[in-house]
Amino acid sequence: MNQNERKLNNFKSKMKIIFDTYIDNTFDGRCQSEWRKQALVYNYQSEFPSDRQARLLDVGIGRGEMLSLWQKLGYTSGYGVDISPSTVEFCQNLGLACELIEDTVKFLQDKVGAYRLITLIDVLEHIPKENLPGFLTALHNALDDEGKLIIQVPNMQAPESYLHRYNDLTHEVGFCEHSFQQILLATDFEIIEFKGFEEYFGHTPQRILRRIVRGAYLLCVRLLRNINGNLNPRILHPVLIVIVRKRREKPC
Repeated sequence: MNQNERKLNNFKSKMKIIFDTYIDNTFDGRCQSEWRKQALVYNYQSEFPSDRQARLLDVGIGRGEMLSLWQKLGYTSGYGVDISPSTVEFCQNLGLACELIEDTVKFLQDKVGAYRLITLIDVLEHIPKENLPGFLTALHNALDDEGKLIIQVPNMQAPESYLHRYNDLTHEVGFCEHSFQQILLATDFEIIEFKGFEEYFGHTPQRILRRIVRGAYLLCVRLLRNINGNLNPRILHPVLIVIVRKRREKPC
């Protein structure tokens, strides 16, 4: 083994340590975020299936807020997987149904058509670019014919998007609406909707004021981008949501 190979193996070992202890080096404590649970309800509940017996899968469970939400809403077949021992241990101690896996694609290989909904919250940016087509294809195959995939990623179209992109050393790639459309060309997904993740939900005076000030700020951003002749996409929220389903044949 030459020196470069040793350095590469040493780097990979250290990155594995980061993933193995992810709940301690990424989140702000060993407890679930009540704000995050409320945000998930606001941003995603309308996309959940009406059938409470439908099989749901959360890939990359973090502190388990999505699993806890499904449990609270009465879904009986919600399940989670993660490659980090620390997150799985934390969530299992909360009584949540989840397991530790080494490879998501391998896990999904024998789950063809198994799930009505798969959520991928703050995960896709951790996947190396060359692995994205195979990863998304495995997710596609694991959905049933009526299934949806919800993807949440940092939005590279947002002002100061580098704050999210480079906040975590394990981030491999960034996304915007157009790059999502490009990568989905390599799969059999079709896009249902792009939207921004709303942080300032609810009707408290503080949140209403924040939405108003943010709207004024984004108007200025759009004006400056127009003046400079830059791209000026529709969604400028720091976090981008993409909702997709299996591509359906158009009627003749």
